Amino acid sequence: MKKITKIVLTGAPSSGKSSALTEIAKLGSKIALVPESAVVLLKGGFPAPAHDDLEQIKAFQSAILTVQESLESICSRKNPDATHMVLDRAKLDGSAFWPPGIEDYLKNFPVKLNEELAKYDYVLFLELPKQEHFGGVHQARFHNFAQSLESERRLEEVWGQHPNFIRIPAEEDFDKKIQAVLNEIERIVK
Repeated sequence: MKKITKIVLTGAPSSGKSSALTEIAKLGSKIALVPESAVVLLKGGFPAPAHDDLEQIKAFQSAILTVQESLESICSRKNPDATHMVLDRAKLDGSAFWPPGIEDYLKNFPVKLNEELAKYDYVLFLELPKQEHFGGVHQARFHNFAQSLESERRLEEVWGQHPNFIRIPAEEDFDKKIQAVLNEIERIVK
């Protein structure tokens, strides 16, 4: 199988990843899209874990890791003409949603920081909007603004170590932010 350039789209809940992916999908068949594993599970009926139950969160994170690996593989195979893959999150994102923190996540799950960083060619990090522009609660989401802010901090800590970490700033005009994502994708795909 040929080498495909992998781009992780990451950011806190309500940072605009889903909206950006909708627009990226319009760029054509050269880009394979990988949906967010957590959303796939939740929409499929997997129960959302309670924020205060570590065992539920552990079961959910374990399921996400399995689904993530499978999605990356199948999306690549289903799109043989694709030269690039855009992923809505990757395994390291789980560290931002594991209450005991990043180091504990890396100890308790089969995820190796350097291996995961090396798997991907680019990381586009979408900043969370200010609280007054926070998009509310998505049907399959259960994070409030404070929780999203904490996950953003952790995502930046873990993904910020990637050599091709690209920050997409929050914009008051959401369309400008989405255009900034598209500009980066188009630059990478050229």
